[in-house]
Amino acid sequence: MARRSTLTDARRQNANIMETDNNKKYIVTVDLGLPPLQSGQAPYIAYSEFPSPRGKIQGLVVSIRRLFTLLKWARHSDVMVLDSTSGPLQPDLAACILIRFFKRKPVIVMTGDMWNRGNIIKYSLQKLSIKLADSVIQRYAVQSLGEKEIFPKLWGVAPQKVQACLYYFTFTDDEIGKYENTEKGYIFAGGNPSRNYDLLLDAARLLPNRKFVVATRMLDGRKDIPSNVEVVQVGHQEFIRLMREADMVVTPLRAGGTRAAGQQTYLNAIRMGKISIVNGNRVLGVTDYIENYANGILFDGTPQGLCKTIEWVYDPANREAVKHIQRDAPESVKEFTYERHLRAMASIIESAVAERRNQPGD
Repeated sequence: MARRSTLTDARRQNANIMETDNNKKYIVTVDLGLPPLQSGQAPYIAYSEFPSPRGKIQGLVVSIRRLFTLLKWARHSDVMVLDSTSGPLQPDLAACILIRFFKRKPVIVMTGDMWNRGNIIKYSLQKLSIKLADSVIQRYAVQSLGEKEIFPKLWGVAPQKVQACLYYFTFTDDEIGKYENTEKGYIFAGGNPSRNYDLLLDAARLLPNRKFVVATRMLDGRKDIPSNVEVVQVGHQEFIRLMREADMVVTPLRAGGTRAAGQQTYLNAIRMGKISIVNGNRVLGVTDYIENYANGILFDGTPQGLCKTIEWVYDPANREAVKHIQRDAPESVKEFTYERHLRAMASIIESAVAERRNQPGD
């Protein structure tokens, strides 16, 4: 998908801030249009200063540049809101490890997609990195209630440092209401992070008479795509059209992860009034938004379970129940706006600032 249009106004404001704020006392490296602090200090939105790399070599170059830039800013910044997944070398986390040795340290809030556990080697290295950085991080803002529970034990940080900041839908009212929803006889799936498209392909093989359209780059080069599955790569507006014209939207997520994923896709589908189908077993965050058979449908994570759910939606005997979900779903997630997400993040940042202010010696 292209960049979300809901952030356009915020970015214009941030561009003005960047032109006038040379002090960089309040640094934000994540893609969020956060408001000024209660003290009046306006954020310096640094997200656009670090380009998205193309290729591994450029990724390393950008990460190294980002690390040194953050260390330079940290020497005179009061607050830094950093990105947990900022590059192949995790420069934002690496900066925290080195900031430990600074005499003057900023208030640091870490947010973003956080970290998956991975294999034992990856987990051990990641846990060591977080342990080395933790002493200068005041808050970890995670994106699901499940993460809030498991994060402290998983990474060895104090529970009071971890706060949940639930995600948001990104389709605007204009994008949602511009055209009427239609159903053109296919099942739609889309997105890239933490997806399990093998699950979807296996279900498609079991349902050869059903058509699937999948918008992702994760299936590039695959030679085993069933004939009833069309794989596309599209821009933002085409993604919206494909979702709007689908009979239902499936978000197949990788189970067993230690961070939430896919919220944007399944929340947008729910907000649009589509039947949104997500696997709920061993997947964090889903039940923060979806009540089974009320505003979406959760299945057991197996191809057979997905097939059963798809056929339930298509069964004429269930038409009234399907209409009920479609009617009630949009209102059920209306609270999960971008503005709400920003308010929650701002509250987490302010609590970190207040905590530092109340510490002895500060």
